Amino acid sequence: MALRPTKTPNLPLAPTQYLPAYQDQLLNILRLYFTEIDNYTQNSIIPASGSTSSRPALNLLVGQFYFDTTLGYPVWYDGTNWVDATGTPV
Repeated sequence: MALRPTKTPNLPLAPTQYLPAYQDQLLNILRLYFTEIDNYTQNSIIPASGSTSSRPALNLLVGQFYFDTTLGYPVWYDGTNWVDATGTPV
């Protein structure tokens, strides 16, 4: 699954005086933005892991990381194969 980077929210201009409706609108925009960031970072910080036979096989991206619990170390997808840190196919 490819991750989609978040976009900076388009914040409304502040009125010259306090308006509860403005505060509500601003808070809703920020809530949505930080929810997007949470979703993005959760998918990118927690890497996939599992046995060699459970490695992903579809929709792979070059550089995709996977911790192989059978081997006991991380492997990366190079566009053709899963490789270890030295570039050797594993």
